[in-house]
Amino acid sequence: MTAYDRYRALLRKLLLVRARHPERDSSEEDALLDAMDEVWGEMSDGERSASSSERARALGLPESQGTDSAPPPQG
Repeated sequence: MTAYDRYRALLRKLLLVRARHPERDSSEEDALLDAMDEVWGEMSDGERSASSSERARALGLPESQGTDSAPPPQG
């Protein structure tokens, strides 16, 4: 399983955990977020880009903040 596949699996798990714990005060969620950070670091720029919109939705970020390498908004 690639880092990309592992990351997507962790995103799905995060969504399930958040559905069970809407108050977002869960040690299970904290552990998943830590694991996601590790796998994110293993992914290539292309893999990060490919998962950025899914990541943004799962983490509740605006789409433009879905990836760490996104340029800041112009304005």
